[in-house]
Amino acid sequence: MKTTSALSLGFAVATRFCSAAEVTTPTIIVPVPTQGAAFTSTVSACDTVPAFAIIGVPNGTFFPGTTTIYLPPQASEATSTFVDLENNLTEVVIASPLPGSCADISLPADATGTVNPSPSSSAEACPLKGCSAGVDKSAQLVINLINEVAIASQELQAAAKKIGTRKARGLEPRLNILTDIVPPLQNIVATLTLGLPTIAVLSPFPPGCDSDTIVVALIDFVRIHQALLEVFIGRAGLLSGPFLLAERAAIGGAGVGSNEKFFNPLGIAIAGALRAIETVVDNLAFAIIGLVPTRQACLNQQKISIDGTLKEAIKAYQP
Repeated sequence: MKTTSALSLGFAVATRFCSAAEVTTPTIIVPVPTQGAAFTSTVSACDTVPAFAIIGVPNGTFFPGTTTIYLPPQASEATSTFVDLENNLTEVVIASPLPGSCADISLPADATGTVNPSPSSSAEACPLKGCSAGVDKSAQLVINLINEVAIASQELQAAAKKIGTRKARGLEPRLNILTDIVPPLQNIVATLTLGLPTIAVLSPFPPGCDSDTIVVALIDFVRIHQALLEVFIGRAGLLSGPFLLAERAAIGGAGVGSNEKFFNPLGIAIAGALRAIETVVDNLAFAIIGLVPTRQACLNQQKISIDGTLKEAIKAYQP
């Protein structure tokens, strides 16, 4: 592939380019397309969160289109463009900080999840950005909960993309849906189940910095979670319907004949986990609407949008 690349991923307030061996701070690896250039960028310390380095390693795959990598709030926004001249294709990688002022959030090992455009909304209904001056502790508590499940959703994309694939040349273990997909979905449910009572006791936020930043955090979560759900929807056809006994044996099932077929229980497991996600995401949306009543029109739009995608994903996997 004949390519050229323009790299401008200034992930941090202070950025320098060097080899991975030079970095002594805690590091997070972000794969970039093989035709890109390696880089290192330091995210500055904030509050009780120490500084850490983000290292771009050119061992990833070229994905035409736009890819968004969500960073902790203290990181800086940046964009990198990779061009495949031979096939006239372009990949744009956007580093987008989550709302808030400071958070200790790890990035996913696979940062190649394509994020869908945000649901359409009017400028009057939805804030375009949060408050760069920081928010109070109560608002940050809400934002932290939203960011935690947003990052968990992004991290799960790498495994979701392997649904239906087989072990490739012995380079990586085969995906186990019962350990690699269902438990992370259940963890998202647990995180929201435990966190929602904490924010339910808060008083509604008046219009301004705090309320707008909370809404922007929820909009980011909707984008990220919809991206994950779209991956699930796209892979559903590889698990739907009956499948061969060999597959049943792989998950511990018994069988009587080499050509016997039965309904795939893995799809049922995913559908059950997604139904639980649907319940807690609804509860999250209702909680945020109660906390930010002045942005009800925007929040209702986000709820309708994520509800629709969730129902589509559940339908794709249920019997």
